[in-house]
Amino acid sequence: MPIYNYQARARDGKKISGQMEGQSLQAIASQLRSTGIIPLDISEKKSSKVSAVANLQVSFGRPSSLNTQELIFFSRQLYTLLKASVPVMQALDGLKETATNPALVKIIANLRDSLDEGTDLTTALRRQSDVFPSLFVSLVHIGETTGRLAEVFNDLSTYLMKEKETRDQVKAALRYPMIVLTVITVGMMIINVFVLPNFVKMFSSFGAELPLPTQILMMTSDFMINYWYLCIAIPFLTIYAFIKYISTSQGKMLWDHYMLNMPLFGTLIRQSAITRFARSLSVTGRAGVPMEQALRVIAPTVGNVYMEKKINEMRAGVERGESITENAKRMGIFPGIVVQMFSVGEESGSLDEMIGEIADYYEREIAHSIKALTSAIEPIMAIIIAGIVLVMALGIFLPMISLLGAIH
Repeated sequence: MPIYNYQARARDGKKISGQMEGQSLQAIASQLRSTGIIPLDISEKKSSKVSAVANLQVSFGRPSSLNTQELIFFSRQLYTLLKASVPVMQALDGLKETATNPALVKIIANLRDSLDEGTDLTTALRRQSDVFPSLFVSLVHIGETTGRLAEVFNDLSTYLMKEKETRDQVKAALRYPMIVLTVITVGMMIINVFVLPNFVKMFSSFGAELPLPTQILMMTSDFMINYWYLCIAIPFLTIYAFIKYISTSQGKMLWDHYMLNMPLFGTLIRQSAITRFARSLSVTGRAGVPMEQALRVIAPTVGNVYMEKKINEMRAGVERGESITENAKRMGIFPGIVVQMFSVGEESGSLDEMIGEIADYYEREIAHSIKALTSAIEPIMAIIIAGIVLVMALGIFLPMISLLGAIH
């Protein structure tokens, strides 16, 4: 059996290193964890840090010609076939026959051609890096080297499915206020451009002094009609400048930091990022990835540059031999309950299990936060709409009432 060099951290926080004989990297990691030692880095002896997870860098968030649902289908079907002891090449043939998406059929055919050339599945997937994210490829590599390929595909399908559910929930929560604000904006533009001018002509013909709400509406309508190009250019240029700013590293960092503390939406965005972090860490932990390497690959998956920076700082602390709990507390991005669960997991030697519990807990919290957010947004939207309707009503009906009184 091959001999592996390892660096790890004992329960007392001290950094230790040594060598161990085992069948695979995953077996060494499991053996260390069983003794209460948290592995930081494992590599085969006489290799230059070449491990099954040496080059994990890219998150699931990169562009892909397959959507998440199709990646879930691909992973779930391969898990089912491999679990039934179907060889990989035959499994791909069967998957190709059942796939309905032409793009997926072509991708599977390319994988099959690569395997016919004598390459392994990891290399075949890596050749299509625009389709399969690096984390996906690297976990498959771990599955191949440890003989747990079916289990890895099962973990990937579960990960992707829960990730999609979380993303859909957050999008649904943010969609409602955006739709309402869009409808209000379009309605105001139609009223100011097509409705109010007719009332203005009528009121002007009587020569009566108009109340303040009506004067405000008239000025607003005149501005939109006479300076319509500014009404289009100002919002467009503002949005363009904002997009350009957040495309810079400094702008993106500041914006992502603000999003975590944004009124109403900040809690939901933070919970979503923590869920993604915990779920990714749980998947890599079950695959036997050492903690230091796991944090390196997980950092880009959270979808927030500020949190990514903090997770990388956590990784640096772990490399120095500090505990996960100590680093998580110092970063200031995790609520107290997360830090406490890290502490319990480290002290009990069940860190992977606790990380999974964190992901499950925050998935439930996201559902509660969405309900609370909807409950908070509905009265706010109602107040905004009522205010606009009140101003419009006063501006239109007050002069009409005054004119009727003057006639009588």
